[in-house]
Amino acid sequence: MKIINVSYQTNCYLVYNEESKEGFVVDCIYAPFMISEAQKAGVKIKALLITHGHYDHIMGAAELKERTGAKIYMHESDIEKIDDGSKNFSPYGNNLVRHFDVDVCVNDGDVLDLCGTRVEVMHTPGHSEGEACYIMDDVIFCGDVLFRESYGRYDNYDGDFVKLKNSIDRLFAIKGDKRLLCGHDKETSLDHERKCNPILFGL
Repeated sequence: MKIINVSYQTNCYLVYNEESKEGFVVDCIYAPFMISEAQKAGVKIKALLITHGHYDHIMGAAELKERTGAKIYMHESDIEKIDDGSKNFSPYGNNLVRHFDVDVCVNDGDVLDLCGTRVEVMHTPGHSEGEACYIMDDVIFCGDVLFRESYGRYDNYDGDFVKLKNSIDRLFAIKGDKRLLCGHDKETSLDHERKCNPILFGL
């Protein structure tokens, strides 16, 4: 599998099978960027995995689905945010989130077979109640739960520090090292964050 980071304020990812040329997207703020990258690679987008329902992770979802037919996967606890600006925070930047329907509600422990790739779902609330991380062999798409030497805010609607800490503890308990592909800023790794993340020191 190949992973392309299509960064447009938010890190959004195109993951595809280099043999079948079928792939999926993780988060989508601006559909034309994603579609353009897929076209350059000759890839058909089959699915969109949403880490959580804040506007900067879902703003392009409706257009992506309309133009590619991709099925949308999202945790049911964040579906309420799609049409509610007070919960997805879209009014802060005069942004617009168009309505879209979720095709598959993911739950903790689900295992998805997407384009020949095994993707495990881990429900990781704290930054957002319906946040989900998507785990592949050597990669975790961790949305806004973890950042390089930082972690997600918990002072917004349905944020909760205790839940966030518990979610991060679950991620840290995963065996071995994995790349952490975050919702913003640079990627990091489990091993690095197990040693350096400020949440370990109460910061």
